[in-house]
Amino acid sequence: MWALQVNNTAGSLSTLVDDTSITSLTVTGTIDARDFKFIADKLNDLTLLNLGNAEIVAYSNAKSPVFLAIDTYDSNAIPATALMNKKLRSVTLPKNITKIGQAAFAGCKQLEFLSLPSSLEVIESYAFTSCNMLKSISLPSGLQTLGEGAFSRCNEIKTVTISPDDSFTVGKDAFQDCAKLASVTLGDNVTTIGPGAFAGCGALKSIKLNPTSHLTTIAEAAFASSGVEEMSLNKCNELNSIGMWAFANTPLTSVTLPQSLESLGDGAFYYNLDLEQIDLPSSITNLSNYLLAGNNAVDVEQPVKDGVTHIGDYAFYNWDQIRDFTFPESVQYVGTMAMAGQTSLEQVTARPIDVPELGDNVWEGVDQPKIPLYTDPSVADDYKAAEQWKEFAIRPDSPPTSIDESLATNDLQVKAHFEGTMLIVNASAVISRVSIYDTNGVLLSAATPSSEQAQLNTINFIGKFYIVNVILEGGAQRSFKLVRK
Repeated sequence: MWALQVNNTAGSLSTLVDDTSITSLTVTGTIDARDFKFIADKLNDLTLLNLGNAEIVAYSNAKSPVFLAIDTYDSNAIPATALMNKKLRSVTLPKNITKIGQAAFAGCKQLEFLSLPSSLEVIESYAFTSCNMLKSISLPSGLQTLGEGAFSRCNEIKTVTISPDDSFTVGKDAFQDCAKLASVTLGDNVTTIGPGAFAGCGALKSIKLNPTSHLTTIAEAAFASSGVEEMSLNKCNELNSIGMWAFANTPLTSVTLPQSLESLGDGAFYYNLDLEQIDLPSSITNLSNYLLAGNNAVDVEQPVKDGVTHIGDYAFYNWDQIRDFTFPESVQYVGTMAMAGQTSLEQVTARPIDVPELGDNVWEGVDQPKIPLYTDPSVADDYKAAEQWKEFAIRPDSPPTSIDESLATNDLQVKAHFEGTMLIVNASAVISRVSIYDTNGVLLSAATPSSEQAQLNTINFIGKFYIVNVILEGGAQRSFKLVRK
């Protein structure tokens, strides 16, 4: 390695370097855009650049631009594209630097040793894209701007820490396709995770967020096609928006969301094939298009909660394991193909008194004539007359008119009790249907077990007293009141 140390006056570096084959250069004094241009054009073998004791000064020359036809270059700033595609392995930045320009180090595939000084305020777009040897990034607390694609496609980065002093946005595509990125820690003042910020980060399993996080926005495709398996956001009490395709095509198994959430974008959890648990907050009344399409592993008693008015196109597309689907009374619209592909469906319960409007081919691929649809007797004829709804085997379902409380403990044929929030019904004959109502006679849930035991999860129900109706094979019925403690 041939090393050279120079005390430079801005614009004079070319006169101080006699041999352009040097591999190590230390610069003190002052340096400007002209000196960076000399390094970029002439020092093609440079692997070590030490500017730790140098000062970058401003330069302006409208007649002779240096980089990218720019005629003014700021002080304390690495110019745009200044060291792009160099063989640099180690860089020491000036202590007072405030900005790293657009694509300044882009394509420096051997850059391994880099420390970002505390003075740094701005990292512009694609500043370090494809720097494939960087292993770890800790952004200085005073950083204010992280530009688009700043560290994208840095294939060896394994850890990222972002703990800003003030409100901060992780820029669009900032760490996109960082294939080995496995650990991300976000400080309390990170308010926005930008579009595609961690998309394609296949090794990223989870995000570390504090309960005191001020996160408000997860933008579109922020984690799309990443390796995220779990997202616990229920303590992010300022989170109000999750954008389109934010977690699409990820191996998520569990999602918890806060009540502060106001909007979920189209396809936010699209085709998360391993997703088993998701609890949509009551604040979400509009289920967006493609929201949970393809998530056939979800184990939830009632996918659509009371209060939901709009179910978007393809929202539950290809839920091919679900057997019982209930539309709460609040539903007014079900979108195109929203329930298409639900090939294991065994029964549908429709509670709305006003028949919900439908998009096109809502139940495409479902054998509707073989599936009972239970609804209030007063509106059964309305459902029988409504397009698409009428294709089901519509059965009026009313609450029991009499209650035999003794059956809960004394009847030898049917016994029922609560274990926590789980209703357990056992019978000496095959149970055809179990229905549970509130004390106002509103149907809450139903099951068709076709066995001598039935289980219904009542975790989402509010109240203590319930009416249970059991229909046995052959038509015998038993009804009684139960108390859930």
